[in-house]
Amino acid sequence: MIPDELVQDMQVLKEQGLEYTITEHESKVYIVFKDYPLPVGLFNMEKTDLMIFTTPHYPNAGFDMFWVDEKLLLKNNAPPKAGDVIEPHLQRNWRRFSYHPYNGKPWNPGEDSVISFMSYVDQRLRKGD
Repeated sequence: MIPDELVQDMQVLKEQGLEYTITEHESKVYIVFKDYPLPVGLFNMEKTDLMIFTTPHYPNAGFDMFWVDEKLLLKNNAPPKAGDVIEPHLQRNWRRFSYHPYNGKPWNPGEDSVISFMSYVDQRLRKGD
């Protein structure tokens, strides 16, 4: 079951112009952003599909890493730092960005949300490393 809190929080991202689908599969709730815009000049693509997932226990269960099109590389054709693993999800392969935003601090449902997590994703992508 997709949590009502997640649907409500995703509405904020939709109002910011992000297109996405939410799919429940094998006890996970996947969110796939279609054609997610990337910072200009840092990667070999201008946009990518971007995936995150949580569980039906959101907001008590949060997000940790994110995944992009497996072909996404830095402009110099190297994989991004902590982005060299390819994993299958939802019947396709994804490049995993193993970035952990909380630096040892656990997800806090009173402070953290999919909205704050996506701000973190944007911050990491802008670093282009």
